[in-house]
Amino acid sequence: MVTKSDITGRGIGKERRRFGRFAARLPLDTVRDDLREGCDSPAARCRMKLRDFSLGGLRAESPVRLKRNERLTLRLSSSGKHPPLELTGRVAHCRRDSDRYQVGVEFCQTRAEPTASPWWQLPRLFSIASQVTEEGLEPLAPGAGPPRDLRR
Repeated sequence: MVTKSDITGRGIGKERRRFGRFAARLPLDTVRDDLREGCDSPAARCRMKLRDFSLGGLRAESPVRLKRNERLTLRLSSSGKHPPLELTGRVAHCRRDSDRYQVGVEFCQTRAEPTASPWWQLPRLFSIASQVTEEGLEPLAPGAGPPRDLRR
């Protein structure tokens, strides 16, 4: 994996990420916790597509615009290979990209119960992503976009 000093030493630019990213393409059932409080309306749910993730958060595509700092619960449905996985976080940014939105989510505990901590679930996310990726997880160079085969 390319380090921050490798990039700045080459004059490419200053990398702001604290953690390396790993490409993954998985569906995420998303609950917009701030909209859900008091009722469970359809507007409080959307299905996003995970594009890459790190120890600090993830990048996904959303069909709807999400608000900055909005609290989310992200669920990876179970399959024959793994039980369901639930992570929590907040929207760090949301940018329009043609007919969808690129969403950056910072992992953080958004609910009081100890089991809501996303950091307990990160090892499972790495494991699931490596199982569904034939060649295993591939680190992305800091500042790089996803591999061409992961773009729409």
